[in-house]
Amino acid sequence: MSNLDEHLKTLKEKIIIRGTLEPLTPLHIGWQRSFDPASSDAPVIKDPRGNPFIPGSSFKGIVRSFVEGFLDGAVEDSKKDLKPCFITDDNPCIKKKDLEQYDQYEDAKERKMAHILKQACPVCRLFGSGDMAARLEIADVFPYSLEDSPTDKKTKIEKMKELMSARSGIKIDRKTGKTKGGALFQYEILGGGELFGEFTFTNFQLYQPGLLFTLFDLSTEGFLRYGHSKSRGLGVLDFSVESIKIIQTGKAEVNTIKGIGVVEKYRDYGFYAGADDKMTIDGDMGYENQFLYSTFTIDNKETIGTVIRQFKEKAQSLLG
Repeated sequence: MSNLDEHLKTLKEKIIIRGTLEPLTPLHIGWQRSFDPASSDAPVIKDPRGNPFIPGSSFKGIVRSFVEGFLDGAVEDSKKDLKPCFITDDNPCIKKKDLEQYDQYEDAKERKMAHILKQACPVCRLFGSGDMAARLEIADVFPYSLEDSPTDKKTKIEKMKELMSARSGIKIDRKTGKTKGGALFQYEILGGGELFGEFTFTNFQLYQPGLLFTLFDLSTEGFLRYGHSKSRGLGVLDFSVESIKIIQTGKAEVNTIKGIGVVEKYRDYGFYAGADDKMTIDGDMGYENQFLYSTFTIDNKETIGTVIRQFKEKAQSLLG
């Protein structure tokens, strides 16, 4: 059995997707309660300097939950290996009792990891679980980009604060249908502007960014909403991809994006698609070879659109 640590620790490829997130309806992602008497009951979450932001963990939890439901409905019952396990339920894809059978072997750790990689459902392969690392990282979302100058960052923060306001809500007694006494509360909302996000995949398969891009479409259409008070119409975000950067170790094929599934020595680990886990792009991909690694830097809108479309086709072909 080959060394699984090589797969888990060796960087073969990375893709960094950067873009803007524009609230199409008011957005509220925040603390449950404020201790500031001058603040609303539920303010938008802010960093220690008072600047509004959205934790990457908030996005990741929302997206994971939606992917579970999306795949469960989209995948045919006959393709059980593609069905999500709903990790919080009583039937996770990786069962502790199944791993115990390998304790008798000297290479128990290797055998257990091989079992995990083969048996993990698509959602756990993407977002991780208690048994395996995630392939997707979502950075905290701020009202400015990393490339902005300090002056531009300050200007964008002040503009974002101007778009924040308080909204009132009430609680209803479900038995009587009337307003509960003292049930008036206020929550803070973000009414527009631009936020800047970054999504990073490491040692990924091509269907995985394809799932993310599909979710971007569903989000813009309002099928996937973020934050609190979604039943009140809040939480619709429009995602616009501004750049895609791909890093591959060694010399990459020009205009060819490969997933980890094409690596022959990893085939026994249960990766989907196998040799089909690659695609050729027609467009300017900004290819550079840096001796130890190669990069594709895609910031042309037309090429970005082509890349996104082909990623989504890979996700669709996997689901059938």
